[in-house]
Amino acid sequence: MKVLIADDERIALKMMKKLIDWEGLELTCAGCAENGNDLFQMILEQKPDLVITDIMMPGYNGLEIIAKTLEAGLEPHFLITSAYANFEYARTAMRLGVGDFLEKPVEKEELNEALSRILGKMESSSGENSSISCIIRTAKKYINEHYDQKISLEDVANHAYISPNYLSSLFKKEVGVNFIEYVTEIRMREAKKLLDDIQYSVVDVAKMVGYRDVGHFSGVFLKRYGVSPTAYRKK
Repeated sequence: MKVLIADDERIALKMMKKLIDWEGLELTCAGCAENGNDLFQMILEQKPDLVITDIMMPGYNGLEIIAKTLEAGLEPHFLITSAYANFEYARTAMRLGVGDFLEKPVEKEELNEALSRILGKMESSSGENSSISCIIRTAKKYINEHYDQKISLEDVANHAYISPNYLSSLFKKEVGVNFIEYVTEIRMREAKKLLDDIQYSVVDVAKMVGYRDVGHFSGVFLKRYGVSPTAYRKK
């Protein structure tokens, strides 16, 4: 994993680099910076996994760098160091998602323990994200293969071996729409394709995309596309 280190005191910067158990933690130093402006630029260019930075530096301070990094759409983990035992800094840093906050002078054992904790969180988070992605892929595949049938949240949840409530919350968070909206989108998209083929009547199309009530199908289609299925076909 790539690491950036920043401190406005050159001696402290060299000491920090020396204290880290690079080989044991399987970390790589991607660069060092002596001010906040240079550090932020390096973050944009290097896209590190972890940033170790003093909180008080010329240019952007540590908290400003974290905020600007998040605004840029990057989410490296941060380890903040500071000679100031200031609770407000710590509280703000933790609110911004900082992995740890160490008071200077930083001891070797304390530093490497903090890095180890952060790496553990990163691995756990990575594993969780992989599991979530797998669940969503499984759910989408099931929907894509069964949209022409009566399908419920409970059906898909059972297929993915998770609870309906958990699947519902995952769908909204990961896909951006709720379960019903996603199923409807798939059905309407397929309906448009089928309506382009004149061998199928509107009633046929409704049934082929999972609607037994053609009136309901027409109403949903009209709401989504602004025209009825019949009017869409005439166009």
